[in-house]
Amino acid sequence: DNLLSLNDLLDNRKQRILNTIRNSEELRKGAIEQLERARARLRKVEMEADEYRMNGYSEIEREKQNLINATSNSLEQLENYKNETLQFEQQRVIN
Repeated sequence: DNLLSLNDLLDNRKQRILNTIRNSEELRKGAIEQLERARARLRKVEMEADEYRMNGYSEIEREKQNLINATSNSLEQLENYKNETLQFEQQRVIN
């Protein structure tokens, strides 16, 4: 009877150990899956950040070019206005 209960105890203990190992494996698999999902999310966020930076730089370059063009146009108009004014004054002096 003692031998039987000792066997039962050993069987129970062995079963608990096997269950613990099985649970640990399941937990490990779950943790690995979560890690892979987190890595995929991180890659996606990094790509979006790179794209955002690139778009931001492009937008800044566009705005800079627009400002340069607008300033250049304004300077050209001022130069034309100055020349017209000079011609007008010269004509007035001649007349």
